Amino acid sequence: MMNQPKYDPALFSQWMNWRARYASNGNARETAYQILRDKIIFLELKPGEPLNDKQLAEEMQMSRTPVREALIILSTVNMVILRPQVGTFVAPIDAEWVEMEQFARRATEKEIIRQACAAPLGEEIRRRYEENIRRYEAYATGDNPERVRRLLELDNEFHRIAFSAMGRENNFFHMLNDMQHIERLRAISLIDKPQTELNRDHSAISRAVLAGDEKEALAHLDRHLSLYQDSLAKAREQYPEYFSFG
Repeated sequence: MMNQPKYDPALFSQWMNWRARYASNGNARETAYQILRDKIIFLELKPGEPLNDKQLAEEMQMSRTPVREALIILSTVNMVILRPQVGTFVAPIDAEWVEMEQFARRATEKEIIRQACAAPLGEEIRRRYEENIRRYEAYATGDNPERVRRLLELDNEFHRIAFSAMGRENNFFHMLNDMQHIERLRAISLIDKPQTELNRDHSAISRAVLAGDEKEALAHLDRHLSLYQDSLAKAREQYPEYFSFG
């Protein structure tokens, strides 16, 4: 049986709950969608790789119908290519989609940071920031086999904290749900690379937010969310086959 992804319950289970309430009805199609999306994001299914719905259904121990439906859903966000009479394939990473996703993310996160800087944040938020940064550092400098997955989860968890403080977790999960191509790029950027710069950004952002310094927090956030441009250029040079098809 195809193994289901291992996620931090504090993040993934709540994303699943959000999808069950707002994006799907939690049936077999949703299960297939979550497994396939995860495998595409973490490059277990690589760009250009053919996808056989019969084989996938057997691996997930379900009928072919929910798998086909999940593939159709993934095709609507350009993560899967459906070519009648030819086949179904993992779509390449689309730089234009990366830009669109990151543009929307930046606009949403900036507004949340503005709100967080104007609010009295308690000790619990400080503790969550510090614990996240500590755990990220441990995975960034270690050799855990789940390193890439855990770092991406912890990165997302860091950004979730401000949303949580403002009672806007639904907005966070809505944003995360729409991050597809940028997530694959972020996963690539974590392979065999130390991430101390990213964690330094997290430290600077959290300090400014906790101090209520909106100008400083937004400056650090803007720089932080612009790092993807360098990651995109490096990934296209190192893995050109991930950005083209056929």
